Amino acid sequence: LDQGNEQWCAAGCNVIVDDVTNMTETFCQDGIGAKAVDDVVANGATYFSAAGNFGNKSYESSFSDMAPPPGLAGITGTVHDFGGGNPFQTLNLTPGNYTIVLQWVDNIYSVGAANRGTQTDLDIYLTDNLGANLFGFNRTNIGTDPIEVLPFTVTANTTANIVIAKASGLDVHFKYIVFRGNLTFANYAGSSTLVGQANSNGAIAVGAVLYSNTPPRIPIPTIASFSSVGGTPVNGIVRNKPELTAPDGVNTTVNFGSYNIDHDAFPNFYGTSASAPHAAASAALIIQGQQKFLGKTISPANIKTLFENTALNMNPL
Repeated sequence: LDQGNEQWCAAGCNVIVDDVTNMTETFCQDGIGAKAVDDVVANGATYFSAAGNFGNKSYESSFSDMAPPPGLAGITGTVHDFGGGNPFQTLNLTPGNYTIVLQWVDNIYSVGAANRGTQTDLDIYLTDNLGANLFGFNRTNIGTDPIEVLPFTVTANTTANIVIAKASGLDVHFKYIVFRGNLTFANYAGSSTLVGQANSNGAIAVGAVLYSNTPPRIPIPTIASFSSVGGTPVNGIVRNKPELTAPDGVNTTVNFGSYNIDHDAFPNFYGTSASAPHAAASAALIIQGQQKFLGKTISPANIKTLFENTALNMNPL
């Protein structure tokens, strides 16, 4: 992302759009990708980023210590109290492949060689309803990046539990996001999943709304249920994300195997990967029009303000 942005800017590109999800990009701090976005925006490019397709399939909290309950074999240290002395967050799972990524706020080794890495070691486990471990990742993180990745496969409808353990260190703020898999939380409802470069200060994050769920078809457009929810704090500050939504479900010549909503000769393209390019293309037309008819160059900040001030409010008070 960093090298690509620099090359595009050097070639004179003034609108950049991505639909990249990087599971290892830092959640609650500006990482390499976010800083790359801010750099190109500072150099005059307008940057759009797909918000993501993860809805509110996330949980975040400050770690709250409690002793591991009987049955949780192999856990070192303490576990997180989700509430009222409950170490379990219950998941409703359907068949399929899952990837859950846990991160916490601490030093990040990969951001720079001089960084000493995390000084807290968190682990994530999947347990059955009796609390017995089904699967878990408990590598030692000290001196590396504050991240654990939990991939697993489910073969039948079932329930299981997430357990977050602290092998050593401080009661840090942590967050995990479900990047793959169709699950719902049975307790302790989800939170923001808009992270990484889309959550950078310079990016315009774009959510998705089905094109048929917009005026004049309906009075107020409705956001797609899968569109990633904003609100992840970066260094303790919550940025107003996503800034915009744009249409998805549009025609494409590429067959993704998706539902053909309008039953014509073309497949339909869904997700914020479809919506972000629509917003970027609109910005490109505005920039071109300003230059051609007014002889002016509109800045990324003014593009963002123009879009926000003229967009329909999807959540009127």
